[in-house]
Parts: sequence; structure tokens; C-alpha cells
Amino acid sequence: MPRESITCFEGLPNELIYEVFKCLDYFHVYKAFFNLNLRFHDLITNSSLPIEINISSMSKSEYQQYYSDIIETRTHRINSLCLSNIFVCGLVQSPIRILSTFCQLGRLIVDNIQSKYLENLLLQLMSLSSLTSLTIISLDDVNNTNLICRQIFRLPALTYCKLSMRNYRDHDVLIPSTTDSYSPIEHLIIDNDLDLSQIYSLLSYVPQLRRLSLQRPSVSWKQRANTSPPTLKHLTHVSLNLDRISFDRFEEIVKNLFSTIQVLYTSIEYNTDDAYKDSRKWEQLILYHMPNLRVFDIRDVRKATHTTDNNNLPILDNHTNQFTSSVWIKKQWFFALQHYKLGFGSRQIFYSTCPYRYE
Repeated sequence: MPRESITCFEGLPNELIYEVFKCLDYFHVYKAFFNLNLRFHDLITNSSLPIEINISSMSKSEYQQYYSDIIETRTHRINSLCLSNIFVCGLVQSPIRILSTFCQLGRLIVDNIQSKYLENLLLQLMSLSSLTSLTIISLDDVNNTNLICRQIFRLPALTYCKLSMRNYRDHDVLIPSTTDSYSPIEHLIIDNDLDLSQIYSLLSYVPQLRRLSLQRPSVSWKQRANTSPPTLKHLTHVSLNLDRISFDRFEEIVKNLFSTIQVLYTSIEYNTDDAYKDSRKWEQLILYHMPNLRVFDIRDVRKATHTTDNNNLPILDNHTNQFTSSVWIKKQWFFALQHYKLGFGSRQIFYSTCPYRYE
């Protein structure tokens, strides 16, 4: 091959090099090219392309240099920021201290943050009119989760929010329901230990909600006096962890909140309430209170209670076999039951094999 036909990376036009940069972690781009030569230094510093910052597995010295060269001087270009390194929040050179200058920031993920930094973080976010996605995962107990939630609900452009805040001390504190202060959030994921009234109060702030995921509802999932369920006219997708919730409590929230949903994902592990195995209860709940449901996905793990026949094959649970009526066949929802050994005992998993209804 003639030597003049061979093209090295540095010989590519700027437009192609920028396309390559888009496919790489920006820290790797910085490490590889920032000090390579004047051309690449200028390509990085003079570009108008948005920057996605991911601060996870880097040393403290690497971060401090990265902060000085890129983060502090390019805040107007940063549209995504992921902080998952514990040491970062406590530094003088922390992005949290200058978040209000990130005028193009659209997505923020803060993982393993200590609770003492949360209030300042949210104060910084109030001026960000482009922030549409927020994830907060705390490292320790959060004493003022209600205040934190109310500040989050004031963010003007937020449409996606995921919260995982340890809040054992606030378990009995109820955030006031609202009738005049609403959030634009459409997708909400809550991984907190909340009872039913706390859930109702939080949901009163998000009338535009379309997707809801409750990962850790409280074992004391009960409705307190003077609380009532909000109206969620746009809710279509729900994901629930029902490990510690009785079927009666689950039925209550379905009747109060889920009349419009189209998709339901449920995960149940070692719940001793046999009502979850009763197909007739499910049929009544779906037909009368979730009439628009088109996707029903269930995964129920529990201790096996089966016996064996003369050939030592398991005899399946009679309750589980009931999920074969005309209701399930008409909707084309089908299920399977699997048994497996675990230590000295055995387990069974009842799960959807075809959760989608074909129109």
C-alpha cells in the first residue's frame, strides 16, 4: 500500500475527531489528548460541544487536576454530571460548590452522598432551569427527608427523579400534602421506607406523574387519619416491590391510585400472604380496578410447599394452577412455576412468561 494513502488519527479532520470524542468517556479524552499537543489541547478547550462528567473511579490528585483544567473552566458546557466518589463532595474543589454556574446541566446523579451536603446541593440546583433528571442516593441517615423532598419538588424543569435516602428517624414524620405547589415530575422512583400516607402525601406534589416505582414500601403500610389519595390522571406505568406488604394493603393502593395504569411490574420475595397466589383476587382487582392494564409482569419467590408424587416429581401448588382461566388466556398472559433446591430447603418461583397482551 502506498505510504501516502495511510491516514493516522491526527490526520483526521476536526469534525471526525469530535465524533470519536463523543463515543468516549470525557475523562479518558482529557487524559489522552489534553496535553498531547497544541492542536488537541485547542480541540478540547475551544469546542462548544456539551460535556458529560463522570467522577467515579479516579484518584484524588487526578480529580483535582481534572477539576482545574475542565470542570471549573467549562461549567457552561457541562450537561451531565455523575458524582459517585465519596471524597469529592467534601473537597473545596467540589462541583457541588459551583453547581449554580452549570447553566446547561440537564442530568445530575449523586451517589453515596453524605446527608450533610444535601441541603447545600439542592440550594445550588434551584437556579438551574435546564435540569430535567435528578438521582440522589444517600450514604447515611437523612434527618430531614421531608424538607429535601419539598425542595426537589420546587425544581422548575425536573421530569425524572430517583430518590434513595435512608430515613429511619423520619419514619413517623408526614410531609404535608399540597393543593397548590406542584412539580413537573413525570417519572418518580422512590427507594425509601415509606408508609401509605407518606406515599400519598409525596404523590400529591406530582399530578403529571406517568411512571412510578416504589422499591421499598414500609411493612407498616397503613393510611393515617386526615390523609387521602391524590388524583393521578396520567399514571400509566407502575413497578412495586411487595416483599413486606399484605395483599389487602396492595389492593387498597390499587383501588385508590391505579385506575389508569397500563403496565404493572410486581416483585414479591418470601411474602407469607397466600392471597398473592389466589388468581381470583387478581382477576377481580384487574378487571374492576385496572381495566386498561395491557402488561402484567409478576415474580413471586417463596418457600416451596409442594409434595412429590410416586416418581419423586413435584406436585404444583393448586392455587398457582388457577392462573389458567379464560381471563388470563383472553389477555394472553401466561405463567410458569419453577422449583429449585436452596440449602436444606427448596424454593419456588412463580413468574410471567408472556406479560404482554397482543392487540
